[in-house]
Amino acid sequence: MSFFSSKKIFNTSQQIKDALFRLQNLDSQQRQSVFSALVKELDDGGVSAEEIKRVARELREKNEISEIDKNELLQIISGN
Repeated sequence: MSFFSSKKIFNTSQQIKDALFRLQNLDSQQRQSVFSALVKELDDGGVSAEEIKRVARELREKNEISEIDKNELLQIISGN
């Protein structure tokens, strides 16, 4: 176990789905884009806060989500 391993926010795809459905600003296409991106991160035992931040940033840079959506997605990390 590494000194730099971080706590996993999501351990299953169902946890990701549940969290995304609580985000009110995402439409179905955006929700699917975010879901697909986060599911890819499950391969190492879960999705960490750092991975969520990276995915949110990348999706925003590709204009797949808005800045508001990005900020709402990042609130998942703090549990709000």
